Order: sequence, then structure tokens, then C-alpha cells
Amino acid sequence: MIDPFTALAVAASAVSNAKSLIMAGRDASSAMSKFAGAVSDVNYAAEKAKNPGIFASFTGSAEQAAVDAFSAQKKVQEMRKEIEMLIQFQYGMEGLEEYKQTLRSVRAQRQKTAYRKEEIKQALINWIAGTIIVAIAVGTFGIILYYIGKKQGKW
Repeated sequence: MIDPFTALAVAASAVSNAKSLIMAGRDASSAMSKFAGAVSDVNYAAEKAKNPGIFASFTGSAEQAAVDAFSAQKKVQEMRKEIEMLIQFQYGMEGLEEYKQTLRSVRAQRQKTAYRKEEIKQALINWIAGTIIVAIAVGTFGIILYYIGKKQGKW
């Protein structure tokens, strides 16, 4: 899963970079793109924390992931308000709407690629772990049956 604190660090650096670029009157699209990606990652981590996997529930890391995602979401919301205020001040309402549209497109693109890849990887890990557990259980059951049969003289 994508770490919300890593995404938060990327967002913070992108916001500070975007601020300095916007105030200097330069193009901040690269910083804005990084921020949009980090916001998308934090939101994805929050969604995944709402529905943790089976193994995360057993290890107790689900609660920690939920708290981390919530904390990161709140910090990103503050950053988003700040960056939107800067954009609105510098480029007006049209610029703000354009920025929001860019966020939507980045989120959709990341959903199609990076997040789907992460979901497939997690599903594969879950299937492999489940298969190993079932194989161990069947093997153990077979060994138990063998020794029971041997003790009764059937083998």
C-alpha cells in the first residue's frame, strides 16, 4: 500500500515549491502535478484504510494505517486550501477551476495505472498466502490421517 506519510512529504515539498514559483510569477505546473499526485495517494490510502485486507486485520496494522491516513488527509486538506487560495489569488476563479480539473484528471489516470497495479499485487499476495495456508492445512490433515491409519494397522 502507498504510505500516506511519504505522500504527505511529497505534498509538503510540492506546496512550498509551488508557493515560491507562483509568487515569483513562474510556471508551477510541475510542483502542482506532484501535489496532485500526492493528494491522490493520500486519498487512496484513506480509502484502503477503510477496507483493510485480511492479513492487515490479523496483524493489527489496520488501525495504525487508518490513523495515519486520517492524519495525512487532514494535513493535505490544509495544504489544498492554501494552494487553492494562492492559485485563486494569482490566476482567478478560471485558474482555480482549471487546477481542480487537472486534479480530477490526475486522480483518474492514477486510478487506472498505479492504484490498479497495487491492487493486483495485493490480490496476488493474498491468493498466494491463502494457497500456502490451505496446502499446509491439507498436508497436516493428510499426515494426521496417515498416522491414525498406521496406528490402526490399515497401512
